[in-house]
Amino acid sequence: MTIINQLVFNFQKRTNSLTAFIYLVNVVLIALLFNKPLISLSTLFALLIMSFLVKRENILKYLRFSIVIFIVTFLFNLVLNQRGTHLLWELSFLRITQESLLNGVTFGLSFVNLLWAFYLYDALVRVKTVFELLSSVFQSIAIIFILTIQFIPRIVQLYTETKILRLFRVSQKQSGVKYTINLTENVLNKAIANFMNVSDTLILRGFHNRKKKLGKVEFQKLDGIILGILFIAIIFNLVLTTIQFPQKEIILMVTNFCLIILPILVGGMDYLWWKFYGSKTTASNIITAKNYR
Repeated sequence: MTIINQLVFNFQKRTNSLTAFIYLVNVVLIALLFNKPLISLSTLFALLIMSFLVKRENILKYLRFSIVIFIVTFLFNLVLNQRGTHLLWELSFLRITQESLLNGVTFGLSFVNLLWAFYLYDALVRVKTVFELLSSVFQSIAIIFILTIQFIPRIVQLYTETKILRLFRVSQKQSGVKYTINLTENVLNKAIANFMNVSDTLILRGFHNRKKKLGKVEFQKLDGIILGILFIAIIFNLVLTTIQFPQKEIILMVTNFCLIILPILVGGMDYLWWKFYGSKTTASNIITAKNYR
């Protein structure tokens, strides 16, 4: 395990489930609220860093899927949104403007950021934890929220499995629009059936009526500090969506980037404390203290 991975691991060990959940809610809000190209690019870069550190085994498959989603979103936006005054190219049925290109890139990046936020959510928080946190307050939407969070990663998994299975069944490699449409239709049918089964199973077991108790959640000083930062960040982002000033984009780029890589920053402070203070002042010979001396 590298030092950077260890920093994220330290964040997970030092914080409780509620803190991790609020952190990920903040990440999803950042992906949803802002649609400026520079802000979206910095958000995507931070999400890719965190995704690589927390769950790198499926990252290439998800990266290919997100590229496809970006291209499809971009092309659909070019066809559907042809407004703008700065004309770049025109056909009988298609009018491409500078504004439509910028909107296509912006919406594509926003959609991809949301996909990676769900990927990070799926990697850091267990389904059981999410259900326990939500069902005690929002029982009616707990199951829907869980299925929504799991939907995109599950579709990527089904897409990869179905594509590999088709390669075994058909000796000749297939491609093209018709093949892609048929493959997508099969994947969506499987995904919908899968999630309907999961929902029915949860309902049959009485999860929608059962009073779920989160149990004893231990709050440390670090949890309080992080929760305070996250709640201030949520209010800060919501307020900045309604006002305009010259340095707005730069401030949002820096703050949102730092908020997404917050586990690395928190783990880094913990590492530096142990490196330069904790391991020097403790007389213990435990492995942790020895490693930092």
